[in-house]
Amino acid sequence: MEELSDELSTLLERFKTRDTRALARIITLAERSADFSERLLDALGEQTHRRAHVIGVTGAPGVGKSTLIDKLVLKFREKGKSVGVIAIDPSSVFSGGAVLGDRSRMNRLSVDPQVFIRSFGTAGELGGLSRGARDAIKILRAFGKDVIIVETTGTGQNEVDVALYVHTSVVVTMPGLGDDLQLMEAGFPEIGDVFVLNKSDLAGSDASYAELKNMVQLRYAERAWKPRVIKTVGVSAQGVDELLRALEEHYDHLVSSGELALRENAGFRKEVEEIIKERLEHELKRYL
Repeated sequence: MEELSDELSTLLERFKTRDTRALARIITLAERSADFSERLLDALGEQTHRRAHVIGVTGAPGVGKSTLIDKLVLKFREKGKSVGVIAIDPSSVFSGGAVLGDRSRMNRLSVDPQVFIRSFGTAGELGGLSRGARDAIKILRAFGKDVIIVETTGTGQNEVDVALYVHTSVVVTMPGLGDDLQLMEAGFPEIGDVFVLNKSDLAGSDASYAELKNMVQLRYAERAWKPRVIKTVGVSAQGVDELLRALEEHYDHLVSSGELALRENAGFRKEVEEIIKERLEHELKRYL
């Protein structure tokens, strides 16, 4: 292992004491520099594989993912779980930085020392997680977070890519989004473990719920895990307890069936592919 810089050594000492400022600084430096990230992850070693439930939450803009996640975080905290949230926002064309639209949300949850929230841009990637976001998942696991929630926006390829790095995939939709259901029925990849019909107090929710449940039952009939379909109202936390139970049941299923290890291995293989691709692109840019 390469000799660690004084800064990294100091940060790691603070990191071991669960210093959240050191955590934030380490994630920032890892995002900025692939070399720093490599040295860091090497130093953390097996700690990056600590037990944690990594949950991906995705869906179209406007379906209420952020509000739902807020309520979910509070429920996990009531159970004594330490939580990390990674929010994937569209990158600025000019700066590459993430656009943080909801500062009140960040401030409200981050006052709890057991909740850590970080926003990442997509780094120009189509749908998937940037290297910085992938590294952040490992760093949060090493830090000892019990639950890590990865929030993304989009449909199709986005969900496929994110599903490779999480244990449980939650797909959120809402009444009136017929395009979402058509996409699922027309060949939507079978990656959803839990489907949520949020804003179910809106008109047409019963019909949307019946359609979604029917689609899931047909598409996932052969799977050992039968995806749950849950109605929620994020603003009032209605249905969030049921969602929490579904998430816990799915994680227990992954552990008891041995699928947890299979999913982590698939994520590792995908990441190796991404690292090779990124290094090749870097080398090509040097000569073009």
